[in-house]
Amino acid sequence: MTATGFACVLGLLGLSACDEADDSASLPRPAAQAELLRETRQAAETGLRQTLNAAIELSELRGFPQPTPESFALCGQVSLVSSGRAAPFIVVANRQADGTLAVEQHVATDPVSATRVYVESHARCVARPSSGERRAAPPRLPMVPANLPTLIPAAPPEVVRMEAQQQAAEQAALGSATLRQPGNMRAHPHGGGEVLRVVPRGVTLQVFAQAPGGWLQLGAENPEGWVHSSMLTRGARLPPPAPVTTAGR
Repeated sequence: MTATGFACVLGLLGLSACDEADDSASLPRPAAQAELLRETRQAAETGLRQTLNAAIELSELRGFPQPTPESFALCGQVSLVSSGRAAPFIVVANRQADGTLAVEQHVATDPVSATRVYVESHARCVARPSSGERRAAPPRLPMVPANLPTLIPAAPPEVVRMEAQQQAAEQAALGSATLRQPGNMRAHPHGGGEVLRVVPRGVTLQVFAQAPGGWLQLGAENPEGWVHSSMLTRGARLPPPAPVTTAGR
C-alpha cells in the first residue's frame, strides 16, 4: 500500500469513529488503530508469503475496525510476483491481553478457501453502522459467485526436487527407439496426423511418451513427434549429449 493509500485508510477510520460516537468505547484510539493496522499488514505479508511459499505483492488493501475491541480486519488482493496471478485474502487481527497479536488468515488458494474468503470479506470488510442504524437482524449470507479467482501455492523446494527426480526416472524407463525402416513422424497419435518429417532408417531417438495404439513420442532432446512402434526397436535411454566447449584463444 502506498503512503497515500495508507493515509486514506486511516482517514476512513477517523470518519468511522466520528460517525460512531456512541461506540467509541469499543474502538481503539486513533494512534492505537494506526499501530494495529500497521501490525495487521505486517502479519498479512509474513503469513501470506509463508503460506504461498513465493514472493508476493499486496494491493487494493482495505482496513476495517471490528466490533470486538482491539480487533481489525484487512482485506485485499495478493499476487504472485512470478506469474502475476492474483486472488483475494482477508486477515483478522486481535490484540490479546498480553499485548501479542492473534491473527486469523484466509487466502483463496482453491474453490473452498475462495468461498471462505468471499463470505468472510462480506461479513468483516464493511463499514460498521452508526448507533442509529443498527440492523434488526444479522445480514443475510451473500450469494457466492462461481469461478472465484484462486492461487496455487508454489511447491516447496524438496517437492519440486522429488517431482523432477520422478520425472527423470519415468523418462529413463521409457528408454529409446531406433528406426528399423524410414518412418513418418506425425504431429499427433490419433491417426491421420500431419507428417512432420520422415525419420531415416537407423536413427535412434529418445522416447518421451506412449499413446494407445502403439504410438511413441520421440525426439533428440525434446519431444518432436509421434512414430508407430511397428517401425521401431526399443532400447535403453540414451546418455545426455556432451557439453560443447570452445577452445580459448
